[in-house]
Amino acid sequence: MSKYRNRVAKLSGFAVVVLFAVGTAQAGVLTAWDGITPAPNDSTSWAGLGADGTTIPNTFAATSAGGVAVSGSFAGSSGLVAIECPAVPSCSWSGGAPFTAGEHLIWTFNNTTNVGTAPLTLGLGAAVLAGGLDIQEDVPGSFTAQVKAFAGATLLATESLASDAAGDPIFIGVKDTVAEITSLVFDLTACAGAGCDVHDFAVGNLSTVNPAAVGVPAPLIGLPVFLAIGGLWFGARLLKRSRRGAGLLDVA
Repeated sequence: MSKYRNRVAKLSGFAVVVLFAVGTAQAGVLTAWDGITPAPNDSTSWAGLGADGTTIPNTFAATSAGGVAVSGSFAGSSGLVAIECPAVPSCSWSGGAPFTAGEHLIWTFNNTTNVGTAPLTLGLGAAVLAGGLDIQEDVPGSFTAQVKAFAGATLLATESLASDAAGDPIFIGVKDTVAEITSLVFDLTACAGAGCDVHDFAVGNLSTVNPAAVGVPAPLIGLPVFLAIGGLWFGARLLKRSRRGAGLLDVA
């Protein structure tokens, strides 16, 4: 009987190990994302934050076209809404492509103190496979942009990208092999324009790859539970058989 009892203990332990191993999230492999491959399937516009020149509070909220909640915050006190000017300048930003005419931008600038208010943090209501946006320094001249990707409080990756000498807008983003990115933090690490401020820039619409929209299967939560229950059931059967053999169990 002790032999069977030992087997039950081992099988129960095996079930717990499987539950832990299968239930633990698999870490992905993160690389720079160009916003093209894979193609974004969701985007967040900042048009709901107000008209050109509207003050954006330290914390703000938006919703993507796919229904994902996006929360934003500045390291400084506030920001501004900027509008990318059409052919005839009549608004606050004239950065050029890849910004589009009339696009609402988040400008990390406090109009009262005249200082930049980045880093800019964008939190996501659902983990994504990739995220990024167009970014540009406030004054002409080359700059280096940076994005940090997080899963909760865990830093997953840091990517940097340099602009051309003129300081034209660039797209910067991060992609993953599993959907675990829950927030993105944007800032500049260098700028060369006269009077530039690494915390003073504008960003365009947020592009993301939403796993729910591309049919990525949900984690197999039921599998480890099934294996655990199966292991315990099989162990109980062995224990029952051992007791029957020892005459300790009444069988109807």
